[in-house]
Amino acid sequence: MKVRVASAGTGKTASLVLRYLELIASGTPLRRIAGVTFTRKAADELRVRVGWAIEEVLTSGKHLDFVASPDSTEAFAEAMRELPGATISTIHGFMGQCLRLAAPMLSLDPDFSILGDWEAQVLFEEEWNTLRYLATDPAHLLYGLASDELTEPLLQLFSKRSLAEVFEPAEGETNRHLLQIYQAVYAAYEARLGANLLSPSELERKALELTRHPRALERVLERVQVLLVDEYQDVNPLQGAFFAALERVGLPIEIVGDPKQSIYAFRNADVAVFRKAMREGQLQPPLARTYRHSQTLVRFLGRLTDTLAQNGLGFGPDEAPQVQGVRPERGRLEIHWIDGEATLDDLRTQEAWVLAQRLQALSDKTSYSEMAVLVRSYGSVRFLEEAFTQAQIPYVLLQGRGYYERQEVRDLYHALRAALDPRGLSLAAWLRSPFGQLVADGASLRPMELDQIESILRSENPAQTLALHFPVVYRRLQKIQAQLRVAAPLETLKFLIREPMIEGRAYHDFLETRPRENVDALLFYFAPRPPQSLESLLERLELLSRQADAGDVPQSGEGVQILTIHRAKGLEWPLVAVFDLGRKNVHQAQPLYLGQGMGEEGKGEGADEGRLRQWVALPDTPQFENFKQRQAMLEEEESYRLLYVAASRARDTLILSGSVRQGRPEGWAAVLARMGLGPESPPFDRSDFLHKTWRYQPVQPVHIRGGVEPPLASPWIETRFDPEPFPPLFSPSALKRQEAEPLPLPDPEEGEEIPGRARAIGTLVHYAIGQNWQAGNPEHLTNLEAQEVMFPFDPDERAGIMAEVKELLQSYQELLGHLLPWPRDEDYPEFAMAIPIGSTVWQGVIDRLYRVGEQWYLEDYKTDLEVRPERYHFQLGVYLAAIRQAWKIEPEVRLVYLRFRKVMRLDKAVLEAALAEISSKEESSA
Repeated sequence: MKVRVASAGTGKTASLVLRYLELIASGTPLRRIAGVTFTRKAADELRVRVGWAIEEVLTSGKHLDFVASPDSTEAFAEAMRELPGATISTIHGFMGQCLRLAAPMLSLDPDFSILGDWEAQVLFEEEWNTLRYLATDPAHLLYGLASDELTEPLLQLFSKRSLAEVFEPAEGETNRHLLQIYQAVYAAYEARLGANLLSPSELERKALELTRHPRALERVLERVQVLLVDEYQDVNPLQGAFFAALERVGLPIEIVGDPKQSIYAFRNADVAVFRKAMREGQLQPPLARTYRHSQTLVRFLGRLTDTLAQNGLGFGPDEAPQVQGVRPERGRLEIHWIDGEATLDDLRTQEAWVLAQRLQALSDKTSYSEMAVLVRSYGSVRFLEEAFTQAQIPYVLLQGRGYYERQEVRDLYHALRAALDPRGLSLAAWLRSPFGQLVADGASLRPMELDQIESILRSENPAQTLALHFPVVYRRLQKIQAQLRVAAPLETLKFLIREPMIEGRAYHDFLETRPRENVDALLFYFAPRPPQSLESLLERLELLSRQADAGDVPQSGEGVQILTIHRAKGLEWPLVAVFDLGRKNVHQAQPLYLGQGMGEEGKGEGADEGRLRQWVALPDTPQFENFKQRQAMLEEEESYRLLYVAASRARDTLILSGSVRQGRPEGWAAVLARMGLGPESPPFDRSDFLHKTWRYQPVQPVHIRGGVEPPLASPWIETRFDPEPFPPLFSPSALKRQEAEPLPLPDPEEGEEIPGRARAIGTLVHYAIGQNWQAGNPEHLTNLEAQEVMFPFDPDERAGIMAEVKELLQSYQELLGHLLPWPRDEDYPEFAMAIPIGSTVWQGVIDRLYRVGEQWYLEDYKTDLEVRPERYHFQLGVYLAAIRQAWKIEPEVRLVYLRFRKVMRLDKAVLEAALAEISSKEESSA
């Protein structure tokens, strides 16, 4: 395995593109090269960059330092043709392709689907709950062992399954019990997935299983001659084992990455995988020129990596090669410390204020939209928001905590849950929310009221007790319950948000701009597929709350971007500020810990056919503290790599700020102190470097640029817009609801309505006429009967429907050549149209538009049980207007009633009048 270290900004993607060109020129077809990276976005970018490079080689014979030989032109031309189908994907995408090549050998459906991580956890938790219930039976094998206390350890272990193929119990009886239960639940979970579902972790496990199957490996090696892997520092142990196994059977693999940027341990990434590749593989010369950083930042990053490497903080010297800058720009570095005896919150308030001053001072050279402020934790954001608001600095918060766990979303969840069942946690949460306004900490309640709240929550009938003590609040609950009884769940959700039931104010009136955007987004999420019941809405919200990747709604607009360092990975800005360097790295206690060592059975690492193994330790077992200390040490190491990632995001200007108490730096501040840049270091001020320690003083809430008043609210801010009479996109046939009106073939999985008998008949007849199918052709009739619209009907019903469809098709065929002209000079069946009228775009499908000689005909076919042409005047008026506007023709408009073998020519003046009537509704609403 060839291994290359690429520090931040050294052109890692460009080096991969050059490697593609070299391989193609050497005779390796692009279709036999697999390129693998960490995200879909990165894979898409790599595909585009490879395409640009190949095109440049074809036009000029070179790309950057690569010069193509004349005899390689055909190879590059072939590569350009193969580019759309080339294997350039994520790690999981590549694993999926390999598995599909040999799926039957691995007992997999080749058309398997991928579950999200959160969905997989839901399934696992469901199986655990089932086991807990079954294990209450004394006859059950696990009777007495499946206690509620094991829920968190089991879910933690399930989330770590990409770290090992096999979990072993460390010394201790409770560890053995936990593994026994985990294996039982996991077996049930795997059975639930079956042969056609895989989550990302199970995809990895199956891919590793593939490497132990010789025939399956042959399939992969037949397709792939070279594998290029990007961002290798972010792979997890199972992914690393998969690549190592492919390399052992002869697949040439080249990896590139930067162990200094390995910061995703919370996603099970393990920098040890990259380090193992460095030890065992062929080290290539590192990429040693940065194209991103200014000269000042190159020097600073070099000192930073030297300091970290020499002290063993996050990475070693061999992982931090010296890097030279390519750009001539000098750039700027600023370091600001806030020191004092105040609380850390007060110090951070001043720190944010100092940073706001510096950004404002630098905004003459760098616009706010080219600035980013990076934080380790979203707990730091509130200080920045307050300072930027007071300083009138525009900013956007790119993404915050899990969206479905936001307070505003949970408020709505608990309001619905409390209205459905006014007991327990949801009622308590509802009482302290803006709906109840009974705060949880008692800050605005008298002792008697606190006692009353407690009596409500302990009562056998909480609603009745609530009515007794807080009748106003109870009436709000009643209003929500009344809405539940008469309205659909989505309408009730809108009611909760918009109805002014809280002293004349609606719930959204209590929200700031960002939470209000989140609430609006919730409505947008459910609008396309409204839940059919309140229970399904609540269940969906609860499941979605477990999605770790669902951030809140990114704000729009221009301004300084505020985001976490993890979110900033792979991005860059002209100016970057890293805020709150004084924040310590705090280890969050876990319900169990994993480690490598000896279990009670004496099996060492790598036993059991070389499978990856981890040992599991619960609290109060001998290995627990050792494993915990090891995990805390690994997290501490990663925190220093996080500092490097943050500092390397800046192109021109880097600002570092931190708060320390009484000159005692910790964490990242201590690293800078070792570099001679800490809070006690001498101040420095020159054109490319500013170092300053600010002594704490309370921040005065005044604008930095005095005399500037906040802008007045726009005059339209309170304007209400009445709804339009019709949606922005609408069908003329939707104005009427007649059972015989045909529909497009429905997709029940998308929640589309399955039609009744009459509508099914109309749908099949229209489809057959559009296809020019014949009533006497058995193959045509068989195809019709196989349409999905027929699935809901039993065999007798289907036979009756097909008999009627056949009769109507015969009627149509008898009309052809008599009342319906045939043959035709031009013929357009199922002709789609759209036309804007007022604020609505009307769309539909004309059954038939055709020309005989100089005469055009516009026809609509009906399977109705009665002749009532007035129902269709507006619909056909829209069709006529669209054809007139688009094609500048005057067709004869006709209704064809197939049951009656009747063709009716419609008066265009009547159609125009029907159209004008609807148009007048649009105008009156405007």
